[in-house]
Amino acid sequence: MTSAASALLAAWGAACVSIAGCTFAGGPALPDRAAGMMRAGSPSPAAAQSSITIGKSTRAEVLAALGPGNAIRFDSGYEVWVYRWPGAQRTSRAATELVILFEPSGIVKKTRVRPGYGPEPK
Repeated sequence: MTSAASALLAAWGAACVSIAGCTFAGGPALPDRAAGMMRAGSPSPAAAQSSITIGKSTRAEVLAALGPGNAIRFDSGYEVWVYRWPGAQRTSRAATELVILFEPSGIVKKTRVRPGYGPEPK
């Protein structure tokens, strides 16, 4: 495996672990004005994902289409943007998320939609 591939794998893994850690812990309530928080009238998660072309779409194009995401930046130059569509419970756990990985060049490398879960068990 090349060092570039290792760096990409490490960045993607770290982003998924950090996002999953917040998600499975239940997370705090999501503020309505937070970066990456999608509001009424926004495209659905599937429509937002389909508007992005892997290997072609740029940060500027994603910003223009979806607005600012909740950004996680890595020393390697990779960047992850997360967009959330809130669920009925308004927590990280109930929110559907679109996760976008950008290469250091600013081009989309990978996208993923993570569906929200129901309310936490009591």
